[in-house]
Amino acid sequence: MKKTILLLFLATTLLTACGQQAASPDITPPDVSAPAADSSAPQTAPESADAPKAAASPETPPESADTDHPADAALPADSIGPVSFTPNEKGYSMVYGGDTLHAYFKRKDVIPGSGKMIIKNSADNSVVEEIDLQDTDKCVVGEQDSTFSLLDWDGGTHLIIQLGKMPASGESYYVNLEEGAFTSQDGSLLSKAVTDNSTWCYGVADYGILPSLPSGSAVYVGDVLSAKILVRQPAVLAKIENYDENRVRFNDKVFEKDAELEIKIYQIGEDSFTATFYDADDNPIGSLTLSYTASMPPEPEEEAPRKSVTDL
Repeated sequence: MKKTILLLFLATTLLTACGQQAASPDITPPDVSAPAADSSAPQTAPESADAPKAAASPETPPESADTDHPADAALPADSIGPVSFTPNEKGYSMVYGGDTLHAYFKRKDVIPGSGKMIIKNSADNSVVEEIDLQDTDKCVVGEQDSTFSLLDWDGGTHLIIQLGKMPASGESYYVNLEEGAFTSQDGSLLSKAVTDNSTWCYGVADYGILPSLPSGSAVYVGDVLSAKILVRQPAVLAKIENYDENRVRFNDKVFEKDAELEIKIYQIGEDSFTATFYDADDNPIGSLTLSYTASMPPEPEEEAPRKSVTDL
């Protein structure tokens, strides 16, 4: 009997204005049921009887209701509260080709703050890049995907952080956060600083998908795009999923080894598809969603009629 427990985890941490942070692992399978609006948001598969839900870390109930944040009244009154980061070191590696990070907050009114995010290389602690989270080209609000239900959270805030460059295959990184990197919408709650190398760390897998055009690029109807599919251990299979066949089609949808993927665009508008990678036990171990926005190709310019000129 194939294993159906998916060994992918969300690392859940309590971000508080003071005190210690409590972290606990949570199971987070990638989604293979519906396209995601974001190009690399972690996906979640339908739950099975023996795949437990992700559990949030314990939180301290407030002594009285948080009247400033009625939607989050069950959360601590003096903290941002629990957050789950992906990718992370708990088995949810970044698929090679991915370039986004995700933060899922239980609180519903979290926004980027003035504190910076610093990405560091785990090998030598060197700074890879610093990110201004208030830059809307760097941090945006993501969709309310099924990660929240896996965490047993009734919604929350999903923030997507765009990295400056694609992380290298096989490398490991960790994230530091200045105090106030995240805040409540009214500014009364600030997240604490994260200065260690273990609260949010992640590796980059050898398996992945490398598109010829970055996700989010503008293309034309009729274009045939290409991407390299890399099926490397522990992945033994890659599948193309979550797409509308009336709008986008592929030269193949199942890959057991490295190959070239061809993507043909048929209609105008935004379309996405997900490459999901599976291990030898048929468990999804990572996924990456790419999206493209197509328009009609420009009309060819009419050539001006040529005139014959003769000297008499």
